[in-house]
Amino acid sequence: MSNSLRGSRLVFSEQGLKDFTSPSETLKSIWVSTALALILSLPSLGIFLGLIHLTNNVIIGSLTGFATHFILLAVSPRTSEALLSLFD
Repeated sequence: MSNSLRGSRLVFSEQGLKDFTSPSETLKSIWVSTALALILSLPSLGIFLGLIHLTNNVIIGSLTGFATHFILLAVSPRTSEALLSLFD
């Protein structure tokens, strides 16, 4: 092993330390992120699988599932604010 590899130091970014939040805020953020991920993904997946099962048409199921996902994605800022107020 060369001297340059042994002498190198690991430097961490201090960016995360500037935005330090309390553990309760971090926990609230984790719960809101998890709830938002479930709200955005499960309805689309349910519609996709339901339409495939009913119609046996993958194209209709996928288009409807994608449309539902993007509609929910468009209203996600309001959903996130509502979830944040729910956990306060």
